[in-house]
Amino acid sequence: MIFARIPRHIVTIAFRQLFQRKRQAALIISGIGVAVMVLVTAMSLMNGILASFAEKIVNNSPHIVLSGEKVHQPVGDTLLPPGGSGDHVFFIKNTERQDEDVIKNYSMIMDAVRREPHIATVSPVVYVNTIVAFGTLSLPAPVIGVVAAEADKIQHFSENMLSGRFAELERTPDGVMLGSSLARDLSAQMGDQIQCVGTVGDRFTFRVLGVFSTGMNDADNSAYANIPRAQTLGGFSRDEITQMDLRVTDLEENTLVAARIAEVTNHKATTWEENSAGILSLLKMISSIVYVLVFFVIVVAGFGVANILITNVLEKYRDIAIMKSLGFRRDEITVIYLLQGAAVALIGAAIGCLLGFVMIQVFRSIPVTPSQTGMIRSDRLQMGMSPWYFAMASGFALVVCVFASIGPSRKAARVNPVEILRGER
Repeated sequence: MIFARIPRHIVTIAFRQLFQRKRQAALIISGIGVAVMVLVTAMSLMNGILASFAEKIVNNSPHIVLSGEKVHQPVGDTLLPPGGSGDHVFFIKNTERQDEDVIKNYSMIMDAVRREPHIATVSPVVYVNTIVAFGTLSLPAPVIGVVAAEADKIQHFSENMLSGRFAELERTPDGVMLGSSLARDLSAQMGDQIQCVGTVGDRFTFRVLGVFSTGMNDADNSAYANIPRAQTLGGFSRDEITQMDLRVTDLEENTLVAARIAEVTNHKATTWEENSAGILSLLKMISSIVYVLVFFVIVVAGFGVANILITNVLEKYRDIAIMKSLGFRRDEITVIYLLQGAAVALIGAAIGCLLGFVMIQVFRSIPVTPSQTGMIRSDRLQMGMSPWYFAMASGFALVVCVFASIGPSRKAARVNPVEILRGER
């Protein structure tokens, strides 16, 4: 359809000239195809990683974290000068304890947070750094105290249980749920008893109620217990927690909700975008670099297109002169060589898109060793799939190839038939 408005004889001449040198044409079409395949695969991989990261963060992490850090610090001790003559000064002592590690009177703060219209879930959390021991193995690992029902709404533990039921945690005071990575490192399983040494130095025994795997390394390297048990383990009082995890009903209102909560509670509220800003910006920067490098692969292929067209023009000087003598206009000569560039791009792009689709499916099926140090974990490459990948790659190839054919086509249009037929050139 792209050639529908161009006279058929122009299209026929363009294709006959292009494919007279079959091997050269096949090589340059293959180059375009490989470049398009690489660009499609790169876009699929980078967008797949970004989408997978954002999806796991949004689905299995709090949208807002309310920490113990105060937004407005209390006024410090003040020394006031005397109002008149004399030797007396006034010293005002602020007795409020500044502890940025805990949220005090958390029940009152939870009630205030729940009054916000866009809040769906509020989950109090007590985070305790401990040494976890099982048998002869001892590992540093956090024990996280939660209200099981509320934590499950945020991190969806029940959907990711490898053994046991997460709801059992609420009915078992000394129970603990282990992340899959921690359970593997300890060689512990459901029904075992583990010991934890917290900040107060006492040893506490927990019974393993189940093992879960969320794909989030922070969670899967942790142990989850009930809040009262975690408070005792960490030396907190009954009205103290370390943070609140919140989920909102509308992610578009996330930033505004966090700002309102911080103003109401005087505690710092950070969104998942702020907590993940570093890794997201890094991934986007890597994506940009990859796209630029792959785009230059297409540009190099464009030089090949220019080369084959220039060769065609040089070899077809006499043919071009004869066509002009027969009445072909300069714009028709130009269109012949522009069509050749477009044809190479379209054929190469079609082959590249097909190869790109195949490569995406192949990469999706390749198992990889999950990382235990990043934020998320996956045993497969996360490949995206969108028609835009193929459309954008094909568009880049078409633009580059048509642009590369402008020079040869103009050179062909400027051929002087009199000089050629007289043998002057």
